[in-house]
Amino acid sequence: MESLKKELGEARALQQEMLSEMRDSLGMFSTIREDLSKEVYDFKLLKAQLQKKLLDKFEEELKQELTLNMEVLRKDISDYEEMKNSVKEMLKKTELVKQEMGKWLDISGSIKAADFELHRFARQLQQADSEKLELMRKIDTLERLVSKMRRGMPAMH
Repeated sequence: MESLKKELGEARALQQEMLSEMRDSLGMFSTIREDLSKEVYDFKLLKAQLQKKLLDKFEEELKQELTLNMEVLRKDISDYEEMKNSVKEMLKKTELVKQEMGKWLDISGSIKAADFELHRFARQLQQADSEKLELMRKIDTLERLVSKMRRGMPAMH
């Protein structure tokens, strides 16, 4: 019995020692769990802050890019308006040139018709001139004949 009592005492002491160690371990586990909880909370907080910073950075860069692109677009719109006005002016000038060309074509058409009329009139003048020369030769011939006839005939007055 004594030996059983002694073994039971030793077993109890061993159990007490193990129980004490388990309580210490439980305290450590509790501390580790709290530390892990704090780390997870900090990680979640850090994650939220990082997401916010990333989102803010993204919005800032996007805003800068949009601002630059808007400036480029405004310049392009201004250039487009200038080119549009230039094209309108060119179209007006082209229309004026077209109208002037129409006038010149009308004038050249009438010049060709007048030129044809002048050419016909010049031919008529040449014909008339030829007839006049012919008549002057005939008159000259007649005057010589009359003069010869007068010399050959005595005067009759």
